[in-house]
Amino acid sequence: MNLTEICIIKRDGKRENFSPSKITNAISKAFNATGIAHQEELIDEITQRVINHFENPTIGVEEIQDLVETELMKVQPEVAKKYIIYRQWRNTERDRKTQIKHIMDGIVAIDKNDVNLSNANMSSHTPAGQMMTFASEITKDYTYKYLLPKQYAEAHQLGDIHIHDLDYYPTKTTTCIQYDLDDLFERGFHTKNGSIRTPQSIQSYATLATIIFQTNQNEQHGGQAIPAFDFFMAKGVLKSFQKVVVSSISFYFDMKGMEVDEAKLQALVKQHVASIAPSEDEKKILLAAFADQQINLTADELEHILKKAYSQVRKDTHQAMEGFIHNLNTMHSRGGNQVVFSSINYGTDTSAEGRMVIEELLKATIEGLGTRGEVPVFPIQIFKIKDGVSYSEADYKRAMEDFDAAMEGKVEFETPNFDLFLKACRTTAKALFPNFMFLDTPFNQHEKWDASDPKRYRYELATMGCRTRVFENLNGEKTSLGRGNLSFTTMNLPRLAIEARIKAESMSDCQSQDAIERLAKEIFISSVHDMAVFIAEQLYTRYQYQRTALARQFPFMMSNNVWKGGGNLNPNDEVGDVLNQGTLGIGFIGGHNAMVALYGQGHGHCQKAWDTLYEAVEEMNHVADEFKQKYHLNYSVLATPAEGLSGRFTRMDRRKYGVIPGVTDRDYYVNSFHVDVKEPITIVEKIKCEAPFHALTRGGHITYVELDGEAQKNVKAIAKIVKVMHDEGIGYGSINHPVDTCHNCGYKGVIYDKCPICNSENILRMRRITGYLTGDLNSWNSAKRAEERDRVKHC
Repeated sequence: MNLTEICIIKRDGKRENFSPSKITNAISKAFNATGIAHQEELIDEITQRVINHFENPTIGVEEIQDLVETELMKVQPEVAKKYIIYRQWRNTERDRKTQIKHIMDGIVAIDKNDVNLSNANMSSHTPAGQMMTFASEITKDYTYKYLLPKQYAEAHQLGDIHIHDLDYYPTKTTTCIQYDLDDLFERGFHTKNGSIRTPQSIQSYATLATIIFQTNQNEQHGGQAIPAFDFFMAKGVLKSFQKVVVSSISFYFDMKGMEVDEAKLQALVKQHVASIAPSEDEKKILLAAFADQQINLTADELEHILKKAYSQVRKDTHQAMEGFIHNLNTMHSRGGNQVVFSSINYGTDTSAEGRMVIEELLKATIEGLGTRGEVPVFPIQIFKIKDGVSYSEADYKRAMEDFDAAMEGKVEFETPNFDLFLKACRTTAKALFPNFMFLDTPFNQHEKWDASDPKRYRYELATMGCRTRVFENLNGEKTSLGRGNLSFTTMNLPRLAIEARIKAESMSDCQSQDAIERLAKEIFISSVHDMAVFIAEQLYTRYQYQRTALARQFPFMMSNNVWKGGGNLNPNDEVGDVLNQGTLGIGFIGGHNAMVALYGQGHGHCQKAWDTLYEAVEEMNHVADEFKQKYHLNYSVLATPAEGLSGRFTRMDRRKYGVIPGVTDRDYYVNSFHVDVKEPITIVEKIKCEAPFHALTRGGHITYVELDGEAQKNVKAIAKIVKVMHDEGIGYGSINHPVDTCHNCGYKGVIYDKCPICNSENILRMRRITGYLTGDLNSWNSAKRAEERDRVKHC
């Protein structure tokens, strides 16, 4: 056939004359990408072989590329692989040109799709929400094209990895942070429009905490957390108490027609009233100090004043906690009605002030929002379990002997905050929060923790509610305060397993199932190692880019020393080494699905699957350790909290490999190392199965169990579950159960199809997604809705 007569049909339908040089150039690029040079004769030969297949005077571009792949596979399989990858990459790039238009149309039309529902904490159909979604999609496209090195952009777009928060990549910001509120409150802080003095009451402490949350939210793309809420708020309670004592004494003397020097009175109270529950000796010292200044009170009069002040401050504290919760559920920090992704850790302050804060916080959480007591979505609350402080085996046994009496406060406990633990369990049974953090699990302990240290919270692990964990530190103090995650990237674990199984089946001469599985496992573990290395380098590339940010890009976080070290920077300084105390997370998803791909069953009840998944996560840790040494940065392994990602990998792998039962046949991959949400398994079995993985995922983890029925009627069961978590070495755990509310009549309880009182189908169904709550499942993406439907109850 005369080559001049051949016509090429392009992808857009246009025609052009055939040019052999285009085939030759494409093959040459594939050879060069493989590192094979000086093969001009072979390239010409392959080109001619492709042309020899032409049978008609017209041929499509895709047909030609198929022929090139076929001929390359015959002589140079490695070159063929590079050609195939490049071809797929080019196809992806072409698709994006039309895909962006399709996405934008969906945003304009407020379609109910996974782009618009990528964040259940945002209303993407509002004008500001639409603008944020527009910006997000366009910024991702900009990142792919101009910022990401080609190999990482390609791996993300092909579904080998998922680089989280790509829309924030150009901003160079970090993910999340744990606030040192004590430092901020004592120094005061400034925002764009003014400075804030040290607060002087519990109401101000709580209000300023919400302002800090709201202000810093716009300088990071993830969540914000307070690591020791009880310790930080306690000073506000004491200051309020002191103010009430002063005003009460002034009023009392005024009623008697006597004048008191209020300045002296304030100084005396501040000096001698160091607790809202002073001891008898402290009261005597206070009376003597008053008498020295001619402020004469009897012991009974002082007792009455202190009692009234205590009662008033409890009311003030309750209102402050109520306001704190209401503000965090109503203050929009970003467009799309998005409230602050906020978390608070507490439970180990044994002072009367700190205990009062938590007592009133728990009461306010149970009372809920509005007139119908809706369950608060934020803040995510985490109760710290600490032996000798908030928990002991002896106290647990006492409580179980007469649980009703224990809940009513009629049982004496040896640990000062065990009663708060029981109240936390009761609150969890009603409002799903708090979750539970176990400080005595070996990997959560700190060698510097000392019960007598008033600032011991510095050495207590705190977590983001979604599970992100920041504790160990190569470049500074081992603490959660003033630090956060820099970025994290997730590997597609099921894809690695599918590929390993396919390769093992093609390589094995023996048809023995055991032999194939052994080879597949070997390939799988090796590929996990390689992918972890790939991700670690990608994280380092992003870190190097983040370092170039200027301090003035984060005016609140850096200039107020919220991120420790930032306060030493001038506005035009690069943040540089200030970021090296942050963490870099190597994440993974779909452990269960990966094991099904290898063995036909998950790790919930299959020992060899469990062993393989454990070995795979260990391999990720080996890589994290290697890169800690290589770059002296805080690499860790993260059990990824997948929301938007939960269905992305699955859709891509189903297109690539077809429907594989138990692997790609659902709309989602199961999160990290979790047992399949559909698998029947007892509470104890699930906890025992997942607990060992917590020690390997120092970047963050969570284990949850699903309860049926109304948990608030069985608080004892909540306490028993927390004990199992404590005993089995869980690092961070939560308990899910249905919390339903009828919009029409306000009935609360487990509601199936219709309200049992008024037959309404207008039901608010509060459920947990990745770590936080949401009461509207319609705001969840399709994958997470499917996952929620599949969740079995554990018994």
